[in-house]
Amino acid sequence: MTLILILLLLLPAAGLAQERPGILTPENANEARLNALQPPDQVMDAIGIRSGMVGAEIGAGRGRYVVQLAVRVGESGKIFAEDIDARALRHLDQRCARWGLTNVETVLGEVNDPKLPEGALDFIFVISSYHHFADPVALLRNARTALKPDGMLAIGEWLPSSANDTEATTPEDMEEQMNAAGYELERIETFLEANNMYLYVFRLAGSRSD
Repeated sequence: MTLILILLLLLPAAGLAQERPGILTPENANEARLNALQPPDQVMDAIGIRSGMVGAEIGAGRGRYVVQLAVRVGESGKIFAEDIDARALRHLDQRCARWGLTNVETVLGEVNDPKLPEGALDFIFVISSYHHFADPVALLRNARTALKPDGMLAIGEWLPSSANDTEATTPEDMEEQMNAAGYELERIETFLEANNMYLYVFRLAGSRSD
């Protein structure tokens, strides 16, 4: 069999492999759109997510970012995927099982209590969900006990496009609300400003030495 014939026989299989979605491939057009606006690798680099970390995403939904976090922290790390939507979490469980992600544990929380394990987390992550929380101060105040003393809270939130924009939060309101929840602002990452988003990194109040 000639080399050309072998290559021709392999082409259909190669095409199928390229079309088959991978573990980090968006499941639908909306996921693809959001990932383009919030590039996962850039976001995780900016907030300092590393291999071996234990973290949680509050408002994890169907797992758009959970799979990214799980791959980044690796088998030596773990991600708790919290949401109040049981159907979304069932989908996420199936998504993880399909790709063999064994370092993800889903957690069905309550509106103001994420029910995360006490003192276990290096970080808590929230993205594109903050404005949906019924009472973000109460929810994230109750999440504090899940963080290690040097743990961080990282929030990616939309910036208001108008005075009547209810699906966004001003930087001033964000800092004021998280201060009330028991956190101190460490820094704001603005590299997504063109996409109308800021990344906020908070630490537990009183934990900073500077």
